[in-house]
Amino acid sequence: MKHLLEINNQIGCTLSEKYFEKVVSDTLKKGAVKNKGKLNISLAIVSEKEIRKINRIYRKIDKVTDVISFSDFYPKKKNKTNEFFCELIICYPYIKKSAKEDKIKITKEMAYVISHGVLHIIGFKHSKKMYQIQDEIAENF
Repeated sequence: MKHLLEINNQIGCTLSEKYFEKVVSDTLKKGAVKNKGKLNISLAIVSEKEIRKINRIYRKIDKVTDVISFSDFYPKKKNKTNEFFCELIICYPYIKKSAKEDKIKITKEMAYVISHGVLHIIGFKHSKKMYQIQDEIAENF
């Protein structure tokens, strides 16, 4: 599936756009999306304060989290333009802390988290298959 990734780095995350593009592309390939449309993904990298606020407003959960995803994409859904708009919001400071606690590289932890969000965008629910794809993507980083 074709996609366009737009990155809004609000807090100065040092990972490259190329890195984010590879994680998203690899995840879409592994997720085996058959839709012929175009997926427009906005990736916002935000602070703990900001993601907590978003989590509280949209999910009614008043705590910091690593990723939140919003999407109008469903593999079997058709719209007039066959173009879909999605938002991934990730909290780099939270992910960095998690990586440090788990003693793994930030690039691996970030790949795991982004992959998780992308899989939700394309319709995956928490499942063995979803976690397997995330693990495979993360291992490449």
